[in-house]
Amino acid sequence: YRGYRGKAALYSAVSSETTSSGPETVQLMQTGAYTVCPLTCTVCNAYLGWEFARACEESEAWKVGHAVLE
Repeated sequence: YRGYRGKAALYSAVSSETTSSGPETVQLMQTGAYTVCPLTCTVCNAYLGWEFARACEESEAWKVGHAVLE
C-alpha cells in the first residue's frame, strides 16, 4: 500500500492506543473509492494512518475495518 507519505501496510487489527480522529474523507485509489478516517496515537496524538470506513465497490468491502499504517 501507499500512504500519504510513502510506503504503508494493511492491518486487520491495531492497538487500543490508536483512535479514529478527524473527519471522514473520500479517497480515490486504483481499486476504487473509499471513505477513510484518520488514525492517531492516543498517547502522543501523532498521525499513524487511516482506517477504511466504507468501500464503494462491493468486491472491496472486505477492507472495511482494516487499517493502513504509514
